[in-house]
Amino acid sequence: MKNIKLLILFFILNSFAFSNEIKIKDVLNREITINKPVKKIIALGTSLSYVTYLNAKDTVLGIESIELKDIKKRTYTYVNRNWAKNIPIVGQGGRAKRPNLEAIKVLNPDVIFTITQDKKEADLLSSQLNIPVIVVGYGLNQIDFEHIYKSFEIMGKVLNKETRAQELVSYIKDLQKQFKKIENPKNAYIGAVAYKGLQGITSTQADFMPFKLANISNIAKDIQKTGHLFVNKEYLLLKNPPIIFLDYAGWQLVKTEFDKDKEYFKKLKALKNQTYITLPNTFYYVNLDQMLANSFFIAKQIYPEIYKDLDPVKKADEIFTHFVGEPLYKMIKEDTGGFQKVKLENNQLQTESIKL
Repeated sequence: MKNIKLLILFFILNSFAFSNEIKIKDVLNREITINKPVKKIIALGTSLSYVTYLNAKDTVLGIESIELKDIKKRTYTYVNRNWAKNIPIVGQGGRAKRPNLEAIKVLNPDVIFTITQDKKEADLLSSQLNIPVIVVGYGLNQIDFEHIYKSFEIMGKVLNKETRAQELVSYIKDLQKQFKKIENPKNAYIGAVAYKGLQGITSTQADFMPFKLANISNIAKDIQKTGHLFVNKEYLLLKNPPIIFLDYAGWQLVKTEFDKDKEYFKKLKALKNQTYITLPNTFYYVNLDQMLANSFFIAKQIYPEIYKDLDPVKKADEIFTHFVGEPLYKMIKEDTGGFQKVKLENNQLQTESIKL
């Protein structure tokens, strides 16, 4: 009888243990088994942005040192600036930088979150550490809102933040509905888009998401329809777009390029009056809230009459507050200059604030 009771107790305990197991599929369609509740995580590949948006920082055991760099160029790193100083570092971060496996083992997390497009890399990390590795992200090769929604859904489920995840997804969908339908979309160009590092004026994204949201056609779509590409300088001059936007991430490189070949830049007609700088759209990875803020700024510049009641600064602060809890446009402006206009004057590229 005693043995039977022990056997029953064994089955009850095991049933309870297995009842805490859940299976999920991450954004790379990898099936992962985890035990809930998840109370200790490692955030790699700037997945800390998602963790921050979900108000789940209290679960973080370790981060990458990249989260302590250029903190004023990303809202989530700025709000984490004091907290992050006391979190153990488990790697450098950035592309092609492997995390410190021993440092992760010592911390013994329940789950590791990362952003990558390499399934083998995630599988290898998981097998080396014997810890579930869950991949989230912003899309494969280009921004994909379904990918973003799934990332929020996955992390919300794992971290017991389902309500907050749904709130963010609903907010993003609502923002998209606020853009006007345009019968005859205008053409423009986005340059200095970061790609495997900071890049100059020829670096662009054919299907640049802020352009898509604002109903603008990137001239680079004549070359390829989606994804990142480097346009030929002569092609850019041939198209000579009436309006150019530059991602602040690559602005310093554009100025260096200008100094080396001023005659070329002088031929770009947009530099006379319609070249603008956006907030860092991609800096190490996509800055989701800044990308959405840029979308409204770009819409206002391209279609001023249609968006005459839109204040891009107020909109940016609304978005930042919703994502990270603070209206941080002023902080970003102090560091980057914020939304700016670029003009060619006195043989130099100069910036000025825009009346918004």
